[in-house]
Amino acid sequence: MNLKIAFVTSDETLEKLWKKEFENILTSQQISFEFVSLQAPEVHLVFVDNELSNLAVFLNELDHSKKAVFLVVSENITFPKLYLDGTVDDLVVFPFRSLEVLSKVYRYQQILLWAEVKTLNASFSDLLKDLRKDLKLAENLQKRKVPVRFPDVRGFKLMSRYLAGIKPGGDFFDVAESKKGDQVSVLLSDSSTYGLSSAVLSALMRVTIKLSLDEVRSPHLTVQKVYDELLSTLGDGDYLSLFFGVITRSDLKLRYSLFGKCYAFYAPVGEGFITLEKHGGEIRKLTEIFKASETELFVNQDDRIVLLSDGFVDGVGGEQSALKMLNRLREKDQKELLNEFIFHIKSKLPSQDDVPEQDCSVLVIDIEQHLLRVA
Repeated sequence: MNLKIAFVTSDETLEKLWKKEFENILTSQQISFEFVSLQAPEVHLVFVDNELSNLAVFLNELDHSKKAVFLVVSENITFPKLYLDGTVDDLVVFPFRSLEVLSKVYRYQQILLWAEVKTLNASFSDLLKDLRKDLKLAENLQKRKVPVRFPDVRGFKLMSRYLAGIKPGGDFFDVAESKKGDQVSVLLSDSSTYGLSSAVLSALMRVTIKLSLDEVRSPHLTVQKVYDELLSTLGDGDYLSLFFGVITRSDLKLRYSLFGKCYAFYAPVGEGFITLEKHGGEIRKLTEIFKASETELFVNQDDRIVLLSDGFVDGVGGEQSALKMLNRLREKDQKELLNEFIFHIKSKLPSQDDVPEQDCSVLVIDIEQHLLRVA
């Protein structure tokens, strides 16, 4: 695709310098791009000078839809409040470094990729409605210290955060309500390659179109059919971690299938977190027959579910450390919990312009509204 990039600074000389550095970095990677004004009909990436006058007002008035917004800061600066508040998607340190710039481009490309996959079939949008247009679960912000990345889902409060890593492949996650409102679907995947990540989303789309409503409510059947669809795509070295769950409103039952290095934690009201059981290791192209399975449990008002990719779990010291951290934060609101995890990862990076080794995704689901079960 042809990336459309806008710079916002009051210093024309500085803007020319930014353009020159970006041109050198992107051209060396054979990435198609063009520089546009912020008023252009289509803008993909916006880079804003941290020294811009009335910066907070400007960012609050900026339309963040369908674009990623980054704050350009100088070396050794402390974390700007606008970043910690979730007003911008991320920071970029000037002078620019190739790896960091490319990570921002990759992040937007993920967003665009999913948006394109979604438009292939409207039926899929009904099941996983607002698959966070690429990690539009990765932006869509404002109102919030940590961006709220999902549309309103009756009875649930949803928040998430994503950090792009340099390792090939990556995470994808989404929450969506069915068109009739009778079920909520939850997805978190971690793929070993970019190609596999795209193939997983395409396979899931094809599978959900073919399945009946009752079958879609069965995560293990959905996962099994996704695997069957992927058999011709999976390479010998490919692997996939996956959480797919469905909450039905009629009985407030969560049914889920969980494989590989995705992690799910559940805390009933007034209690600490437990680690939800997994049904197998990473999904690979195996010689033996792959058999999906699922677990079910009832949820209630004020329960909390947290999904973590292995980027966060490894980053905080492993599964038990993640569990202890979640229990310590059990009574905190979602924003504080997400900020703690983000800070824990970023505080271990060598410098502010470094990125994690692998993608880090966290999704927090709070059951807010009491819904009566149908006996």
